[in-house]
Amino acid sequence: MGRFKHSTNVGFTLAAAGAIILSLEVIFLRSLSDINGFQIMLYRSVSVSFVFLSFILLFTNQKTNVNSLKFNFKEILSGFFLSMSFFCYVFSILNSSVASSLLILSISPVVSAILSKIFLNENLPKSLFVILVSLVIGLFIIFENSVNDSQLLGNSIAFFGAFFFAASVVTSRAIGSNSIAFGGFLAGVFAFCSALLCLFVLDLSIFIHLKDIALICIMGIFTTGLGMLLLLLSTKYLEGPYVSLIALLEVVLAPVWTLLFFSEVIALQEVIGGILILTSICIFLMNTKLNFKNLN
Repeated sequence: MGRFKHSTNVGFTLAAAGAIILSLEVIFLRSLSDINGFQIMLYRSVSVSFVFLSFILLFTNQKTNVNSLKFNFKEILSGFFLSMSFFCYVFSILNSSVASSLLILSISPVVSAILSKIFLNENLPKSLFVILVSLVIGLFIIFENSVNDSQLLGNSIAFFGAFFFAASVVTSRAIGSNSIAFGGFLAGVFAFCSALLCLFVLDLSIFIHLKDIALICIMGIFTTGLGMLLLLLSTKYLEGPYVSLIALLEVVLAPVWTLLFFSEVIALQEVIGGILILTSICIFLMNTKLNFKNLN
């Protein structure tokens, strides 16, 4: 009993720390609003890959398996989906309000459950229909609050980001291996290559001020990379639904940071839609029996 309580406390601490650290990323992104999104992704991806590769080499027994990733299509596919969710996260924040973006992105656990039913034949909670209705109403309120084309674009990108992240989760579950760190590393590599290609096609420079590069790398290492790693490690001690519940701290805290540091006011529609979405997600996660431990 004591060991179980200790493991639960460790898992809760890791998940809460990861969510809080991830929530700080919006401060960096708002500070970099004058930088092109692809330039941000270029340097952010390098730093995120560095974190995951360091973890693989220093703390896992998978050092000898790095080369085998190129032969594993599902690993590559999972990494690709995750890299696309990275892009969607950054570009949604740059084009919309933080509250709207993160609330829309937070629906990914429900999307994961639906995709798991379709592709892995896993059971769905009986309350899913009611939850979906509540989610749709909440999303409609948020999209209705889009005050311009840029915010509508940002909200739409966040919606696709939720699907890409869910697809990455389901693909990782289908693998059933202990290589999610490899997935994070691959996602960083894919994102870097994609950003580099986009900068080339759009004829944009890869060079930005050294101060901005340093800021992006700090963000990639100490918020994105470290925050994600802590959440992933917490799944060794807590079941996935509980980790996802704690991770919602990011959705609650991030708008608070932008309100405090950038005076980004949260609209009433975002509050109403957010209450519907977060309540739906909490009910879903408390009722679901999906076990995300297979991700590790």
